[in-house]
Amino acid sequence: MKQRQHSLIIIISLMIVSYTVNKVVFERDSSIPFLSTLSFLLFSFYLLKCKNLTPRIIGYILIFLLSSEISYFIIFNEQISFDVISSVVETNLTEAKGMFLSDGVKILGIAILLTLAISYGIIKLYKNHESLKWIPWLAIFLYLLTALMIVNDVRPQVNDIKMSMNESRSTIGKLIKSYFPAVIGDVAYFASTMILNDRYSNISIIPDFNEVVTGKEDNGNNTIVIVMGESSLFSRYSIYGYPKLTSPELQKIFTQPKSCIVRNVHSSAPETRDSLAMTFSFSTPESDNNLFKNKSIIEMAKANGYKTWWIGSQELEGLFSSKYGFIARKSDVVRLTNGHDEHLIPMLTDALEDTSAPQKFIIVHLLGNHKPYHNYDAEDKYALPGTEEYDLTIHKTDRIVSSLFNEVEKHNKNYIFLYTSDHGEVVNKGHGLMKGKDQWYIPFLYKSTNDKFDCAFIEQFRNKDGWLSGLMNKYILSRLIGYTLDKNFVNKEMNNDRVKAANEKPVVFKDTE
Repeated sequence: MKQRQHSLIIIISLMIVSYTVNKVVFERDSSIPFLSTLSFLLFSFYLLKCKNLTPRIIGYILIFLLSSEISYFIIFNEQISFDVISSVVETNLTEAKGMFLSDGVKILGIAILLTLAISYGIIKLYKNHESLKWIPWLAIFLYLLTALMIVNDVRPQVNDIKMSMNESRSTIGKLIKSYFPAVIGDVAYFASTMILNDRYSNISIIPDFNEVVTGKEDNGNNTIVIVMGESSLFSRYSIYGYPKLTSPELQKIFTQPKSCIVRNVHSSAPETRDSLAMTFSFSTPESDNNLFKNKSIIEMAKANGYKTWWIGSQELEGLFSSKYGFIARKSDVVRLTNGHDEHLIPMLTDALEDTSAPQKFIIVHLLGNHKPYHNYDAEDKYALPGTEEYDLTIHKTDRIVSSLFNEVEKHNKNYIFLYTSDHGEVVNKGHGLMKGKDQWYIPFLYKSTNDKFDCAFIEQFRNKDGWLSGLMNKYILSRLIGYTLDKNFVNKEMNNDRVKAANEKPVVFKDTE
């Protein structure tokens, strides 16, 4: 009788935990995720009580992984998104170290404490392993029941799933995650993304232009410099009205004639990998197919007589390869600083002084304002004493971008200079989140010596709701490098104001939270 009572207590307790974790952490409130999570908890519980060391170690690992997901939720108040997992796969070693030192330490610390607490509680409360032999059989039964329910649920959607797999190779990982939210889903998505990233290794020239391109024209732009910031929230710049003087140099530059301080601008995605892909290629929130089917902006510039540079502070090869590295490596010249924005300035000077290229298209990619907010120095602290670290990184970005601009102006009388950011930042929390409007809001500062491409040229890409979307960057750049576009196509895209959310699904921008 006592053994039955213990068994009943275990089942009821794990059912409560399964429902709570699914409902609160994973936002799942249906039978299949509930059963799969319950099965996972049963297996983990049983493994921790095994006498042999190997199954116990596996049990500790499973509990640690679940604790890590709960820990992430505790810190960010949301579950780990597909975008975060994809970014982990594609991040470079330098960025990975930085992220670990900021949020990773907290996540790891809480996860370890949870793992120890859960494991200790299970081992101490239930000492009789023999009385738990029913658990794996129940878990197997529940997994079989779950499998049958999944088959029944998936059968009507088979054709749609096949089409989706053609669009995105990570579809199978997302599908597994929808049914197995606890650990198994995240591991499956991580594995599918990591294994299938080989598609970024082929950097051969793509012959076809996107359908929006209708021809070429004489644009008269000799030097085009695009400075892409990182995790930069527009409202922390004094040039946009922030009370602290975080961007004095940019204010001097972009309040002069032929300059634009563009307002109401939002990014196309809350992560670098997707945002840069939708800026420098014809990738969309719905599909990455055009990334591999159509020439990127860099390839288009080369096809129209420009010599191209990618000068960056961030590595192009992620731990498991990189989406934007696939685009960047198409450039004629690639130079990287390994995390030092100040080293970008002499590299840009070298590009500007290259006499072999009368027409230059140069992309400069900053480390900028990414977490941890350590990208500043004594000069910034002296200028803004007692200011929080994020604002200090904005001040350093102000110094870097203004120095880059000064080099351009010194070397050229015919130029276009654009500074924007891949995405914004929920300060002290980050980006790649399902919620947080600030991760979308970005600066957009533009200066042109060519009257044909003045501020009014930029404003014609603003949509009916008053927003300039990062999705328009590719069309703006296409025009700047000398291509004509199908106006109806551009207008349709312009007024279909959607973004790629952290769960990698297209969402109407006004519906983001």
